[in-house]
Amino acid sequence: MPDHKRIEGPVRVDVASYPMTVLLAMGLDETVVSKVMPLFKPVHIPAGTITLSVGERWSDLMIIQQGIFRLYYLDANGKESNKGFFREGQILAPTARVALEQPSLFYIEALTDIEAFQCDYQAMADALGSLPHRELAYRLMEDLLDEKIRREVMFLQLDAAGRYEAFFRDFPALHERIPLHHLASYLGMTDVTLSRIRARRRRLIKC
Repeated sequence: MPDHKRIEGPVRVDVASYPMTVLLAMGLDETVVSKVMPLFKPVHIPAGTITLSVGERWSDLMIIQQGIFRLYYLDANGKESNKGFFREGQILAPTARVALEQPSLFYIEALTDIEAFQCDYQAMADALGSLPHRELAYRLMEDLLDEKIRREVMFLQLDAAGRYEAFFRDFPALHERIPLHHLASYLGMTDVTLSRIRARRRRLIKC
């Protein structure tokens, strides 16, 4: 879950100001950002909606105002493996060249009802211009790399309880909003194991 200067929590603002607030927090210049504001449109996406399927091209950028997306893989036996989550104040976009140019290998689903601002990624890149677009793409890729490293450390150095504690520490407002089986999948354990870890943690807190 990339977290570069994320705007905390859902914020109710109009279409002209929320995308600008998020993009300015990413370090872009206000003059440059103002060029892309007409490209955004507000969207409501009901929980359970698949916004990207395997084999489709990913072309949209989403600035999330409220709600959570999950990204997941589906194997030949129908088993899902959660790749990551995106939430309020984050930008969900196909920043890697392979994501733009090749069919998707994973799904994106609205885990909750979503309020977001959407635009065509390539149209935004063209409107930003070469240098500002590279700056935005760099920051988004930096966030993804940070998340990849964080998750890699969790899996290589921590047991199941340690992975949950790390997630709880890093995302205290998020762990209760993600259904148990989806969080267990992301953390590499069964939902039964995660349920036991949570119960043990609650007992320790009461002591």
